[in-house]
Amino acid sequence: MAHNNHFFFRHMSPNPVPIPSALKTLLLQSFGSIETLRKEVLYTAMSMFGPGFVWLVKADQPGMFASFKVLPTYLAGSPYPGAHWRRQEVDLNTAVGSTPVGMEAARKHLENTAYGLGKQTFETKKRLEHAPGGTNVVPVLCVNVWEHVYMPDYGIAGKQAFVEKWWNHINWEMVNEEANLQKKTYIS
Repeated sequence: MAHNNHFFFRHMSPNPVPIPSALKTLLLQSFGSIETLRKEVLYTAMSMFGPGFVWLVKADQPGMFASFKVLPTYLAGSPYPGAHWRRQEVDLNTAVGSTPVGMEAARKHLENTAYGLGKQTFETKKRLEHAPGGTNVVPVLCVNVWEHVYMPDYGIAGKQAFVEKWWNHINWEMVNEEANLQKKTYIS
């Protein structure tokens, strides 16, 4: 949560910062127009039932131009590939493993799975690169849509007004740095 909030504030500016041309070109390829991107961020935020973050992420697809997508995460969720890595398939507090005999059986089970501690083959090591369900994206921008962020200034129904105002304070230079477009246009 601390990282998400730091990321959110870091990409804001009191004065408008224009979108760098290289980033704008790729955003246009992904969304068709900057207005479409703005609306997608707004509509995603408005459709979220509960608190969370709306992210603009760069998809990491080998050999292709960078493409961007809008991704919601709830609560303190994160779009990072290794996020929420538990390395534990069995909850030892509630499963069979809650007894000493069961705990030993659960430990042996975990050692023999890709997410365990035992001998790992090339295939199981590949599975360890990402958390289960993780995607290979790079976050470049986010907006915090927790109620406590917008309610003091915008009221209970003020999420839309907050996100629309936030859009006008994005530091697009920081977004460009996060997208790492200076080094390469293609993702390898």
